[in-house]
Amino acid sequence: MPAPEDPPLARNIGSFFGHIIDAIVTDPNAPKRVEVKKTVSEEQRPDGVTLRRTVIDEVLLPPDAPTPPPANDKHTH
Repeated sequence: MPAPEDPPLARNIGSFFGHIIDAIVTDPNAPKRVEVKKTVSEEQRPDGVTLRRTVIDEVLLPPDAPTPPPANDKHTH
């Protein structure tokens, strides 16, 4: 399998400015969301359709609360 190519310069510049714009429009006083658990279940149907359900458990912290480290227990079923 060939190695993936690096993204082109235009994409890197767009990503850079996208992050800057996101930082400008994000409210720093908004509650912090911390992902606690993510569960993904997937089912292959006989007709070739894949059904996927993703459940994300989050905790909303007040803006002045310290951000705890993210949980490492990602479950996939």
